[in-house]
Amino acid sequence: MDILSDTVRSLESVPARLDLLYRTMPASYWDWKPASWEACPGEEFSFREHACHMLDFDALVYHVRIRRTRDERNPKFERVFGDELAAKRRYSEIHPLEAIADFVAARKATVATIKALDDLQLQRKADLAQYGEITLGGLVHLLCDHDSRHLACMHWLLAKLACSGHPV
Repeated sequence: MDILSDTVRSLESVPARLDLLYRTMPASYWDWKPASWEACPGEEFSFREHACHMLDFDALVYHVRIRRTRDERNPKFERVFGDELAAKRRYSEIHPLEAIADFVAARKATVATIKALDDLQLQRKADLAQYGEITLGGLVHLLCDHDSRHLACMHWLLAKLACSGHPV
């Protein structure tokens, strides 16, 4: 087993983890936000916004980055700001279970693309605004990092709910 295979397995597991989180959480918590975001490990999104954001970053950002790096010579990618994307895509109006269903399909497509890459393709390079030159393999690891951060934020929100007296 190599590290990339482990990363791909992690990428494959995230949709089910996200789905379980939402299916066991009362809908009344989907838009809850704490009074204080102190010590938040990432973006200040509600549960609903995290689900929508994860879908968008998979389908609109990382799948595109992976495909373009595979197919183009040194593509350049600008930074994508989550709060701007949330406002533009109107996350507050999207049903999170629909976003998760779409995320499941998007992630399957992304993982299929990754699994089809060969060693030479994984070494292809792109210019990523906040990182500089990065390999396609590095982009795969960044997608996993992105998942981990948003899952951490949702667990942080669960902890904040518990601190506020909500049963979780």
